Amino acid sequence: MNGELKTQLGALRDAQDSRASIGFVETAAPSVRLFWSDAPVARAPLSYAPGIAVIVSGCKVGYFDERRIEYGPGQYLAVGLPLYFECETIATKEDPLIGIFMSGEPEMLLGLAGDLAAHDLPALPAKPGLGIEPLTMPGAMLDAVTRLVRQLLTPAETAVLSPGTLREIFFHALLDRHGRALLSQLSGDRPEARIARVLRDLEAAPESFPGVNDLAKAAGMSAASFHRHFKAVTGLPPLQYLKRKRLMQAKSLLVHNNLGVAETAHAVGYASAAQFSRDFSSFFGLPPSMAADTAYPA
Repeated sequence: MNGELKTQLGALRDAQDSRASIGFVETAAPSVRLFWSDAPVARAPLSYAPGIAVIVSGCKVGYFDERRIEYGPGQYLAVGLPLYFECETIATKEDPLIGIFMSGEPEMLLGLAGDLAAHDLPALPAKPGLGIEPLTMPGAMLDAVTRLVRQLLTPAETAVLSPGTLREIFFHALLDRHGRALLSQLSGDRPEARIARVLRDLEAAPESFPGVNDLAKAAGMSAASFHRHFKAVTGLPPLQYLKRKRLMQAKSLLVHNNLGVAETAHAVGYASAAQFSRDFSSFFGLPPSMAADTAYPA
C-alpha cells in the first residue's frame, strides 16, 4: 500500500471538524466522501451507491447471501447499482479503517466509455457483474488516487485539478475487470440499463414495495424477460431481492431508529408482524427483538 496515500488521507481526516471515532463526511469535492472508524463495527446493513470505494487502511467484510467478501488496503469496489448487503468493520485505534468513496457521475462515465471506443482501447468485460468482488488497484490508478487526496487538502487544487484526476481514476476502473458494472446505471435501452432504472426508483421511494409485475411493467419487459435480466444484473431473483431489501431496511430501523418490532414490520410493508418476525429470524438468524444488540461499535 502506498504510504503517501495513507499519510495524506490521515491528514484529510484530521482536517475535518468531526472528531468522532466513526464518520462518513463530504469533502471539498462534491463527488468524494471520506469514511473512517477507529473501532470495530459489528455486522450491520449497509447501502452502497454507484461509484468506487477505496480502502486505505483497516478492513471491511461484506456478506452477500452465502458470499463472504473481505477487502482491505490497496483494494477497491466498483459498484454500478444501488446495493444492500451487510458489512463488518475490522479496525482499531492503532490500525483504523480509512477510505474514500467516489461517486460515478453518469455524464463523466458516458464520456469515458465513448473515449475508450474512439481510441480502440480494450473492450470492457462482457458480464455486467455487481462489482462487489474487491480488486487490487492498478499502479496508475493508485497514483491517481494519491494525487486526488493530496489535491483535496488545498481548495484551489480541489477546484481546478480534482475533476480531471477523478476522471483519470474512473478511466482506469473502466478498463479493469468490473468496468462494465460501473456503466450499468447509465441511460439507454439495454436490459441492464432498464433494470438499473427500476432499482434507482426503488431507492427513491424506500417505503414503496411494488409487486414484480409492476416492476416488469415499469421496465417495459415481460415478466419472464424481467425475471431473467434482473437476476443476471443483481445476482438474485426479483422476489428474493425485494425480500432482502425489506429485511435489510428493517434491521437498520431496529438498530439505528429504535423502532419496535410491529412498527418496523409496518414500515417495511409487512401486514403481519408475526410473518415479519419469522422472515427476519430466518434471514438473520436472530429475532428482530434482538437486532439492537448488534448496534455498533461492536
